[in-house]
Amino acid sequence: MGIFEPYRALGYITAGVPFSVQRRGTETFVTVSVGKAWQIYDCAKLTLVLVGPQLSKKIRALASCGDYTFAAFGTDVAVCRRAHQVATWSSHKEKVDLLFTFGDHILSIDVKGNLFIWAFKELEQSLQPVGHILLEEKFSPTCIMHPDTYLNKVIIGSQEGSFQLWNINTQKKLYEFKGWNASIHCCVSSPALDVVAFGCSDGKIHVHNVRYDEEIVSFSHSSRGAVTALSFRTDGEPLLASGGSSGVISIWNLEKKRLHSVIKEAHDGSIISLHFFANEPVLMSSAADNSIKMWIFDTSDGEARLLRFRSGHSAPPLCISFYGNGRCILSAGQDRAFRLFSVIQDQQSRELSQRHVSKRAKKLGVKEEKIKLKPVIAFDFAEIRERDWCNVVTCHMDTPRAYVWRLQSFVLGEHILTPCTENQSHVKACALSACGNFAFIGTEDGWIERFNLQSGISRGGYVDTSKARCYAHDGEVVGIACDATNLKMISAGYHGDIKVWDFKGHELRSRLD
Repeated sequence: MGIFEPYRALGYITAGVPFSVQRRGTETFVTVSVGKAWQIYDCAKLTLVLVGPQLSKKIRALASCGDYTFAAFGTDVAVCRRAHQVATWSSHKEKVDLLFTFGDHILSIDVKGNLFIWAFKELEQSLQPVGHILLEEKFSPTCIMHPDTYLNKVIIGSQEGSFQLWNINTQKKLYEFKGWNASIHCCVSSPALDVVAFGCSDGKIHVHNVRYDEEIVSFSHSSRGAVTALSFRTDGEPLLASGGSSGVISIWNLEKKRLHSVIKEAHDGSIISLHFFANEPVLMSSAADNSIKMWIFDTSDGEARLLRFRSGHSAPPLCISFYGNGRCILSAGQDRAFRLFSVIQDQQSRELSQRHVSKRAKKLGVKEEKIKLKPVIAFDFAEIRERDWCNVVTCHMDTPRAYVWRLQSFVLGEHILTPCTENQSHVKACALSACGNFAFIGTEDGWIERFNLQSGISRGGYVDTSKARCYAHDGEVVGIACDATNLKMISAGYHGDIKVWDFKGHELRSRLD
């Protein structure tokens, strides 16, 4: 391994690829894609148990069976045993979009409708497929599933709206269903024999009897976008969960043929996968907002509540820094979240609390994002005072004040640092002294002020008396730094001027233009 080769992704929980769930004994594991690699979580507590190898391209589809994990990347399929890649299947000439575990075989389908059948138990003997099916030209496959008790048969849904029943053993099409003139996004088998649910692009869910080619019931949530994921509850309750492109999860009652409940704002992005655990009232969901969540249906009114989750930034990070001797990473993202990621134990990663955001958002009837502070554009910290008081200061986009955070409690501090300027100009730079007692704030119009972190009280500003304006710089303050002995403070202005100040006396010592 080279010095700058990718090792593992931090804060990357899941990409826009459906997860793969498998039960091994009494334990359940979920395999998720994280860009060019995959990760396996133990569903008992969503702890990370295995990280796969880095592939040459982004993963497009996943499947798992026993110790084997299969990942489609580009036109190839990587075969991994535990954490090591043991083979690559390369018969496809087009990009592989779908993978499906089918007994002792894996089915792979590319964008041009080529379906290859692979025997992964005989890897040592051959890397060639054991079968090949070419789907029709005007049939673009979008999803695949196996109806229970239908020996050697699969159903393939299409972008055109029709779906087909194929025998994999004889490699023949048995029947073609007309569909509903809307692209099929997902399909899933129900606990009842011959019954399959289909989710379509027009926001409709069709529960269909494939034996008699008859529709049993249909539901619609067109206002919530296309249906992107479906899952049946298997513990006796006649419920069907559906996820849409709006991030909302709907629960439908199949007996009463109506909406049972809605999990509003379940995710901030389009739902990618849903899965009810076997004989449990627990639903797992993943979405494009880089999160996996588990919901439990144990309330008296049948509503779901959040049981556990793993999440990272749902938008790109703006600034990051190592913290705690390299054991953690502080990260601020465009999603208005300020997070601490553990380099050693993934389950110790968390988002810093902005004090009752969920409660306030629910009370005001707005999204949590509207309540949160604006994205962080700069921050600084002092580890020496972590146990005593707030030890992190942050500047936020288009905000005339700075905020402090207490990392020992992972929470927003009680003090808000507001510079005493004539016009409320936005804060652009910040720094903490080496002793952890003082914070320095630099603004858009060139003002620099020092604050006591323990009390939040201002300790005066830094003014260049040689200038007509009573400010530290003529333009925006772009950087502030302190020496280790609290004797000097250095600031940099937008116009390229660097100034050295007396830490305690606030006088200008020297300048570089």
